[in-house]
Amino acid sequence: MKVEADLVVFNGNIITMDPQKPTATALAVKSYKVLAVGEEDEVLELVPNAKRVIDLGGKTVIPGFIDAHTHLTSAGVKAAHVQLGKVESVEEAVQFLRVAASKYPKGEWILGYDWDESEWTKKRFIQSKDLDPISKDHPIMATRICGHLASVNSLGLKKLGISLDQEGVQKDKLGRPTGVLKDIEEVWQKVRPTAEQIVEGVKVGNKIANEKGITTVVDNASSGTLGHIREIETRHEQTTRMIVNIPVEQMDHMISLGLTSGMGSPLVRIGGVKIFTDGSIGAKTAYVANGYRDDPKNKGMLLFPQKEYEAVLKKAVEHNIQTVTHAIGDEAIEMVISTFENLPDKSILREQRHRIEHAEMINEYQIRRAVSLGLILSMQPNFVGRWQQPGGLYDDRFEEERVRGMNMFRVALDNGARLCFGSDGMPYSPLYGIWSATTHYNDRVRLTVEEALRCYTMESAYSVFQENTLGSITVGKRADFVVLSDNILEVPADKIIEIDVEMTIVGGIVEYSASRL
Repeated sequence: MKVEADLVVFNGNIITMDPQKPTATALAVKSYKVLAVGEEDEVLELVPNAKRVIDLGGKTVIPGFIDAHTHLTSAGVKAAHVQLGKVESVEEAVQFLRVAASKYPKGEWILGYDWDESEWTKKRFIQSKDLDPISKDHPIMATRICGHLASVNSLGLKKLGISLDQEGVQKDKLGRPTGVLKDIEEVWQKVRPTAEQIVEGVKVGNKIANEKGITTVVDNASSGTLGHIREIETRHEQTTRMIVNIPVEQMDHMISLGLTSGMGSPLVRIGGVKIFTDGSIGAKTAYVANGYRDDPKNKGMLLFPQKEYEAVLKKAVEHNIQTVTHAIGDEAIEMVISTFENLPDKSILREQRHRIEHAEMINEYQIRRAVSLGLILSMQPNFVGRWQQPGGLYDDRFEEERVRGMNMFRVALDNGARLCFGSDGMPYSPLYGIWSATTHYNDRVRLTVEEALRCYTMESAYSVFQENTLGSITVGKRADFVVLSDNILEVPADKIIEIDVEMTIVGGIVEYSASRL
């Protein structure tokens, strides 16, 4: 029987990630789903007419990337503020903020984002002494790329009104605050965006994803953001599928409403409950056993005591809620895994698909234990390309042997781990992440291109209970796919970073196009 389709693409090199039909040259879409996929003649015979037809001209099609760990709404909000991601020194960051100061009304916060001192010649944090000369009339906050450290000027510190005696407030040798604040959640709560800014941030974040070939994101959103995302959806302005992780502080509210992971619509779903057990390596707040190279007495910060974590896990398991636990340092990871091991009933854990986020310092013994529990490792290949190269951030923080044992993707897969990939927005580019994972000098890290692509598609779909709906180009699944300028499986791995995203299709709708295909 011949049918009409909404969209047909042909004359392409289609990598489906479906083992039953791994390659094709054409596909058809109807009612947001894949109607047919196969060789050009068979697809066109089944679907002689379509509302839109695209000749791919031999370009490559892959399933839409599923970014398993993002802060996409936050990225959209930050886009309206001072961008410090490309500055090369404290002085340049200060200059960017000084230029911005003239554009802000007196008394209004000046917010800068994404500076990374690990890439500067003088590798030190921004301090209040750097920020104070910029303005006496504006509180200023410059947040490090990891999101776990903020630098504020003296007026900003006063405006925040936080206790200066708490852990995370850095002080100099005389006991005076330096303006560096580490993993103090209250700080970011004081400068929360307005509802209007969040709504605009959702839309901007969607565009960021579309341009990178990302069709689904797992957004680690702040409290209340889900409602604003739903608002965008009801206005038919949603262009990326979003699975929203809920802050653990909201779990009781979820339970009272009878909400569980996976509920929602095709475009917006509830993910897991997000829990922070430690900070970041960049801020030196990741919870580690042997301290930091330049600060061996500092073991980082344990942000969620084990007794409290155990209580949260028991409640989540009882109410069928997935947990999404941030754990970077080896000690934080050990606490997470051992707490799962101590749960009285572990039979349902695999089905609930609990996740460890980042797991940068997980060792092989911990990997095997995580696998036996059915825990998913949600990791970021972008980190290895950016920070695990010789002379990078990791070398600044740890000895060579420890660095070699970090982000062990190869070891994880060889031990049977379910490994999904996300970008954490550093940067928002799955192609950068795949390049990082496939070209790394460390054979404990390095994957094949097909393995890395699977981690960014089918494995990420599994991590959010969507493997039967997303992750491959298969008849009946959502028609989410990306057109690339080159064949990702055939170009040399070191050239993957040069591949362009030509087009992003979500549910058969072209949400981004760089050309006139």
